[in-house]
Amino acid sequence: MKSILKYILKNGLRDRLYLGLFIAIASAFAISTFLGTTMLVEQNQSSIIYSLATTRTILSIGIILFVCINLSRAFDNKEIEFILSKAVSREKFILSYLLGFFIASTLILTPITAMVYLIFPINKIGTFFWFLTTLSENLIVISFALLSSLILKNSFSAILASFGFYALSRLMGMFVMAIELPEEYSSTTQGGLASVLKILSVLFPRLDLFAQSSWALYGVKDNVVLQIIFFQSIIYLPLMIFMAFHDFKKKQF
Repeated sequence: MKSILKYILKNGLRDRLYLGLFIAIASAFAISTFLGTTMLVEQNQSSIIYSLATTRTILSIGIILFVCINLSRAFDNKEIEFILSKAVSREKFILSYLLGFFIASTLILTPITAMVYLIFPINKIGTFFWFLTTLSENLIVISFALLSSLILKNSFSAILASFGFYALSRLMGMFVMAIELPEEYSSTTQGGLASVLKILSVLFPRLDLFAQSSWALYGVKDNVVLQIIFFQSIIYLPLMIFMAFHDFKKKQF
């Protein structure tokens, strides 16, 4: 398992993952700081909100690309067959890859969060919860990207599927709000749309509740949100890991 973890982390260095994401996030911080200075009031607060929001999005996009491309290359180069020829079970292979990608995202997020602690006047407890829930969000995104890469075995299709999953999960709050429609709009079409949105709200996690940038300023005002995040994490993560186990067991090499 240690060799697989080292292999994934070295792939991050080889693919310039860490350097690329640091440059992208640093650029986003600079742009966010500039946009904050254009505000008439609460300039520092605006910079913090923009910086954390863009960091979260860039990290999720970068880790999706890393997971999908890395696994697609492993299939194409027969690296997976070589690893499975050793004394490694398929379940252990999945868990090792999942842990390796998660460690890679943690190595990127941790110094960024430390920098936010040092530079900006923030609510430290709220920023700590932002950090934890961002890691939880990354783990969900990594799990889905891993699952889609195993099922599709094509980097382009897996990336599109993962981006679609992430976008729908981030927009889920808007979908849930749209379910309760006023009576004057309760036509057959609107009723069908509400039914579709209800199904989507069950199938997809509420990533819009994760890693809220406002926590860094005002702290976590509603503990129910943290409970929802916790329960969604313990529901969706084992589900996607089990699906990955099931699909990978059926593959013939």
